[in-house]
Amino acid sequence: MPGNRRLLAAAIIAALACAQARAQALVAPRDSRQLQSFRAEAEAFNRQDPFANAYRAGHYNGYIAGILDGLQGRSVCFRDCVCEIDKLVDRHLAEHPAAGDRPVVDWLIPLLQAKYPCGN
Repeated sequence: MPGNRRLLAAAIIAALACAQARAQALVAPRDSRQLQSFRAEAEAFNRQDPFANAYRAGHYNGYIAGILDGLQGRSVCFRDCVCEIDKLVDRHLAEHPAAGDRPVVDWLIPLLQAKYPCGN
C-alpha cells in the first residue's frame, strides 16, 4: 500500500508540473508582436478603457517583472523606474522591426544586460 501512495503522489506532482508548464506557455509571449499586443492592452487598461482586458493587460507587466526579477542582481542591476523598461522596449522594437517575429527573451535579456549591467 505505501508504494501505491508514493506512486500516486509522484503522478499527481508530475501532472501538476505538466499543467503549470502548459499554463506558462500560454501566458508567456511567443514573439515580440504578442508582447506588443499585451502592452497595448496594459496601456488601455491604465487609461481605464472600459473595453480593456485586465487579464491580458497583466501579462505584459507580469512578464517584464518576471524577467527582471530573474536577472536582478545576477546579470542585471536595475535601479530605475519600471516605466523606463517600457520606453526601452518601445525604442528597441521601433529600431529593430525584424525583432517582431523573434522570441522576446532572445532580445530582451541582452538588452537589459547591456542597459543595466552590474558592477558599475
